[in-house]
Amino acid sequence: MEAIRKLIDIKAPVFYTLSAEASRRKISLKRLIEEMLEKEAASKNRKTPFLSPSVRRLVGSARPETIDLEAIKDDRLQYLLSK
Repeated sequence: MEAIRKLIDIKAPVFYTLSAEASRRKISLKRLIEEMLEKEAASKNRKTPFLSPSVRRLVGSARPETIDLEAIKDDRLQYLLSK
């Protein structure tokens, strides 16, 4: 599977806690974080990308129940609403 690189900021207390856990397990901090993220993602068993409940409410409220996609002149908007 393709890996995506992402630079993240971690608060100092979190960094030290995770570093200690990685050291205890005798693995790198990077690998520990990867394992944690992979385990969390697998537990969700999602077929669609994650959207927080607040974002889902916004998306749902912006989209009318019935849409006549043929009447929409903007191709980008028509594409987005078709999803």
